[in-house]
Amino acid sequence: MISEILILVLSFILISLVSGNNLPVCSGSIIESRIISRRNGILLTITGYIAGLLLEGDLIRRGASAILPFVSYKLSIIALSIGIIVFLISHKMRVPQSLSVNFTSILIGISLAMHLEIDWYFVMLIIIFWILAPIISIITIKPFMSFSYRISNGKRIWNVIKWVKLLLILFSFFAAFTLGANTIGLLYSILPKGYVSLFAVSIAIVFGSILFSKGELRRVGNEIISLRYINALNSQIVSVALVELATLFGIPLSNTQTFISSVYGSGLSYKNRFLLKAPIKSIAIAWVGGSLISFVISYLLASLLA
Repeated sequence: MISEILILVLSFILISLVSGNNLPVCSGSIIESRIISRRNGILLTITGYIAGLLLEGDLIRRGASAILPFVSYKLSIIALSIGIIVFLISHKMRVPQSLSVNFTSILIGISLAMHLEIDWYFVMLIIIFWILAPIISIITIKPFMSFSYRISNGKRIWNVIKWVKLLLILFSFFAAFTLGANTIGLLYSILPKGYVSLFAVSIAIVFGSILFSKGELRRVGNEIISLRYINALNSQIVSVALVELATLFGIPLSNTQTFISSVYGSGLSYKNRFLLKAPIKSIAIAWVGGSLISFVISYLLASLLA
């Protein structure tokens, strides 16, 4: 009983951090461009998170079982505790962090330390997705943008802007939906089953989205690039498509990586672009460093407690 309560408390903390940390990836574009208010943007994101978890959250269970085939209370507590530490550090630095990458690294570290049978073919598939997704995001964003500008050329500009804004709101919801299904679904897969866990996760989503998103909103919305409406829309479309595809195959994939890579690609397409490289470098280092740190700590801790 005590172990179950501790797991729920730890998962509440981690999901709160994850929800706030990833909110700008979903709704940062429409909030910072003032298409909708911050309050409505947060509400839209919360709704998407919960809908994705309920409708597609179980799809990611295959990936979790391939990485960590046996789950106990002790292993869940180790994984959640390490995840919290990594995300507290990233939140302090105001760097959008990837639960999908870090938590997958944590589960692999635990499985290796406990000598569990890992599906290495699936792990390789995950790594391939991790590498290719940001590259595909950067490569595909330019033709998406060219097509968008071509079909909007010559049309009444205010009608175009109106429809782009509506589509931005729609795909911001889909971005939250895929994150709820993939990222939060990955974490939910190692929790005790039942309505109590689902309720705790839902409350954590609301709590974290409201309290822990302010710093990351500034970083994505302002410091990387001032997004035009069409650029922001195309970035969301590319990100949502890649993460949804990964979810259908049960592969944990980072919304943060795909979206920010698309944003960076859209910035490279400007003739007179103003794109700060320092935030991109810090985020990239955080992704790689976070996954390595997560793996090492989980392996050592699980080995000591085995």
